Amino acid sequence: MTLDQFVIEEITGDTEAAVKELIRRNLEGYDEAGAVIASTFRRLNNLLYVYQSEGSRYFVLKDASPEAASSHLCIGGAGIGSLHGLPPSEGLGEVRDLVLDLAYRGRGLGVRLLKRCVEEAKALGYRSLYLETTPKMENAQKLFMRFGFRPVTQASNLAALSEGVKETPKSVPSYFILEKLNEPAAPMS
Repeated sequence: MTLDQFVIEEITGDTEAAVKELIRRNLEGYDEAGAVIASTFRRLNNLLYVYQSEGSRYFVLKDASPEAASSHLCIGGAGIGSLHGLPPSEGLGEVRDLVLDLAYRGRGLGVRLLKRCVEEAKALGYRSLYLETTPKMENAQKLFMRFGFRPVTQASNLAALSEGVKETPKSVPSYFILEKLNEPAAPMS
């Protein structure tokens, strides 16, 4: 399969159920009952509505290969929205509900989803993007750092990092920030 066989579209009423099922299926193996997973499950109750609000979008990744052409299988998704309900005019957004079916990982598709979210965040006027993950989602954390997100050692340090205070984390945290979205991106390695 080539990357051209995958399409990214905004969520619709027709894809909402498949996205909800994909998110539930991919998170069921995580026994952590932290705020990240809890807030994701709360959003599932009104997923389409949440991502139609101001400053929010959810993108669905579909397999459009000839083998899956009849179903356009939903294999991933990712959303953006304002951080913790702040008005989008504050310029601080959040990547949320990033999920990719296990069978499709390791092909650069997570990068495509994340890139689409960052592009949309720029278009919506966000200047910084924040995201949370669980400590056990190590592959996701590696993706975020390769993409340019910086680890934040504590959630309470988010404001300090936004103001330019630098810290060296002792371990990989579950909070990340990508700042200065209006500046050219560094090439990914």
